[in-house]
Order: sequence, then structure tokens, then C-alpha cells
Amino acid sequence: MKKSKPMKIPIITLLTLLVFLSSCNKYKKLDYLEFNKAYTNFIELATNEYGAKYGIAIAVVKDDSIIFEKYLGMADVDKNIKVSKNTLFYIASITKSFTAMAALRLEAKGKLDFDKSLAELLPEINFAPDLKADSIKIEHLITHTSGIENNPLRNLKAYSGSYDKNNLQTILEKFTVVNEDAPFGKFEYTNTGYIILGMIMEKELGVDWKSLVQQEVLQPLKMKHTSTQMSKAIEQGLEIAKPHTQNNDENKLVRLFLEKKDNTMHAAGGILSTAKDMARYMVVALNNGKIDGEQVIDSNLVKNSQLKHAKQNRMWYDLKRFGYGYGWNIATTPLGDTLVHHFGSFTGMHPQFSFVRETGVGVVIMANEGKISYDLNMLLSAYVFDYFSKRENLDTHYKDKLKEYHENYTKKKKSDTEYMIKLAKRTWKLELPFSLYAGTYTSDLFGTLLVKEVEENKLIVTIGNLKSDIATPHRTNAIRVVMGEEGSVVQFVVNDGKVEKAIWKGLTFTKMTH
Repeated sequence: MKKSKPMKIPIITLLTLLVFLSSCNKYKKLDYLEFNKAYTNFIELATNEYGAKYGIAIAVVKDDSIIFEKYLGMADVDKNIKVSKNTLFYIASITKSFTAMAALRLEAKGKLDFDKSLAELLPEINFAPDLKADSIKIEHLITHTSGIENNPLRNLKAYSGSYDKNNLQTILEKFTVVNEDAPFGKFEYTNTGYIILGMIMEKELGVDWKSLVQQEVLQPLKMKHTSTQMSKAIEQGLEIAKPHTQNNDENKLVRLFLEKKDNTMHAAGGILSTAKDMARYMVVALNNGKIDGEQVIDSNLVKNSQLKHAKQNRMWYDLKRFGYGYGWNIATTPLGDTLVHHFGSFTGMHPQFSFVRETGVGVVIMANEGKISYDLNMLLSAYVFDYFSKRENLDTHYKDKLKEYHENYTKKKKSDTEYMIKLAKRTWKLELPFSLYAGTYTSDLFGTLLVKEVEENKLIVTIGNLKSDIATPHRTNAIRVVMGEEGSVVQFVVNDGKVEKAIWKGLTFTKMTH
């Protein structure tokens, strides 16, 4: 039998095809030259208005391509390292959409049963009857409608990291309570559901959520500059943006020292990524699981994840959030566009990921500052969506919004300053000498809380990854500490002239006696 010869394509045809493709790309870029110029001008105007010096990484996607990238400011002010396309940022709660998609893919493969209740998935835990563990399913955990809350679990997982993995089920059993503000079936945003989902995934498959997200989402999308483990990113020598603040009277860029570690990278917030890698994720979100001509995630899973599965009614800046999908907020913009999005927040970090399917536009904004960046990120993303939705008098509108946002920020900063002045006027209400509050406080479940007198009548507190500034006065036998950017209270229990316990955010530690 005669073998058929492979078809030969004339060289002239190949050249014609290459010229055609090159022309298409050229015209595609030309289409967005006007946008790039307008957006670059607005970015400059907005960052100058706020005097932003912190790191910002921006990627804009249209349909299936990145049409704009911009890298500004400092990744680490102390080491004078600037943000580049290779800089990884902590994406905080945007992680939820990755965890949800990993769970959906595992369900589709028959490896995770969404029909089983919390009681069935974790039968070794004796849940209180009022928690309705027989009714709560994975979908409720993903959509924030489980009706339960566990503050100790959230604080340990997100902030202190001072827990033994073997004690997590005990903490889940002992400290899970009914969410009185949002009972079963009602939406209220929380990290708790996703942390529990992470525990379920590991129990059911014998692999932690970090590896499952890597396997089910990051690898298929070829997100090679994205990591669920801080230690591995550091070992690989990847450039990681450090947390900063400019929320001070001098508008000075100041390095913060509370950073994520492996023990606080959790299923509700535990991924590092670059703007460019997140843009790949955006292309997949906008194109129903397809990228580079390949269907990497089932289109039905992607589309279903972006539908409203829970009802919510809350405002975020100018966005009216009306629904929540599987790891996605769904809102209406002032122009009436439907915005699918998720933002993130942690000490010195604020990323945003949002897209409008109708126009095929998505915006990734990473920032390593957690105060000014809230205003700027909202303005910088909204400008893009309104540009492609053809808002009239766009530049005039955003100059006005910029002025409005900045004035509100200035008022808030003034209010914060007045509050700090008020705090400084508080007098100490410690009944015993300062030295008697110093010492080591322990808990079988929550690790160690250390109170140290660094100078006479000056106390600092350390809990796992957290270390405070010098404590300030609070109520009777209590001190106020700042660990990161936010203040919290350590309440001491005193009996018969002795300090017996310290309570921080609902976690109780017993003082060791020598």
C-alpha cells in the first residue's frame, strides 16, 4: 500500500500567513493605544494625588489577552527594591476562588462529595445540635451561608499561627458557635467556612489544600510564578513584595514587619502571585476555562462558579453587591455592569481581581499597602470598566471621584489621629506592678503568649508570628497592643494579688508559675 505523502505548504503561503497574523497582532495593539494612553495618564494623576510610593502591579485583560501592564513603587522600601513584573504579592482572600475551584474539580472527579453534611464529613467531631451540622454542606461553607462561626480558628490560622495541626479538630468542636447575625442559610462573609473546607479536603484526600490547589488549578493554568507556600517561594529566590503603610502624617512609606508564613497560609487566604500570573487566571475566568487555545478547566464549572448561589445586600464603595458565587462576589457597578470580583486584605496588602463578562474586560491590581490602596485600587479598576462601557465625560468624572475619595480619606485619617490622641490620654488601670503581668502564658490549644517588660513599666506581647509595639493603657487589668496595623486587647485575670490568665481575641492562656 502506497503511503500518502505529507502535504507541503508553499513557502509563499506560510509567509502570507505569518504576515497576516503579525498584522492582526499589530492592529490589536493599535486598537488599545488610545486606552493605554488615557489609563497611563489617569494612573499618574491618581498616584500623584495620594503621593503613593508603595508597590503597585496592574494588568488589564481584554477578551483573551493582556492589553496593559504597569509596575510602580517599592516592593521593599528598606532594601530599595522596586516592583517589577516578577514581584509576587500576597493575594489574601482572592485565594477563596482558587480553593472553591479546586473543590469543584475534585467533586467533578468524584473525589469530594458535596452532598455529604458536615456531620458526615467530620463524624469524629461532636457538633452541638444547634449548629445544624447535619444540614451544613460544602456549598454552604463556600458561599458563607453555613450559619456558624469560630473566631479562635480564624485568628490562629490567619494571624498567630500558634497552633498544633493535631488540635484543629478539637478547636473546631469546642469553639464553633451559631452565628446569631447570620443563621444557617443566610449570607455573612467569613474565613471560617473556607478554613473548614480546607480541613475536609485534607481529611478526604489525604493531601493538604495547598497541594490540591496547586494540582487542580495552578498547574493546569501554568501559573508558574504562583505559590501556596511562603517558604518555597523564598527558597526559590522569588521576589516577594513586603507589607508597608503610608497612613501617617508625613505620608511616609514605612515597612511593616508582620508577614505571612506557611503556618498562616490557609484555604481562605494563602497564595502568592504576580500580576501576570493572575492575568492568566483572569483569561480563564473570562473565557470559560480556556487559555492558549486549550480547555484547561471544564467550561461548566467556570460558568457555574460565577453564578449567584447566595444572596447578599451590601455596599462596597460604589459597588452594590447582590450575590456570591463559588469564591466570587457579584455586584452592580454605577453604570449597571455586572462585576464578578474578589478583593483581599491583610496587614500592608490589598489586592483586587475583578471582571465584567459582557465587555470581556478584567483588571488585576496588587498593592503592598493597606490604607491608601483601598481608595486607589477602586478608582484604578473602576476607570477601566467605565472606559470600555463608554462612560460619558470619563476623565471629568474620575477627576471628581479622585477629589471626593481623597477628601474622605483625609477626614478618616484625621479621625484616626484624633482617636490615637484620645488613646494617649488614657491612664493605666493595672492593679498590680507591671512586672507581675510579665511572664509566659500557655494553652494546650493556642500555643504561647509571652508578655515581656522591656523597660520599667513598658510591656510588649508576642503570640506566635505576632509581636506588638509597646502596650498602651486600656480598661482594668487590660492592655492595648498593636500587632501589624490593628489594635487589640489583652485582658488579664487577677485573683488574690496574682495574675492567673491572659485572654486575647477569645483565646485564653494560663500563666506559668516558677
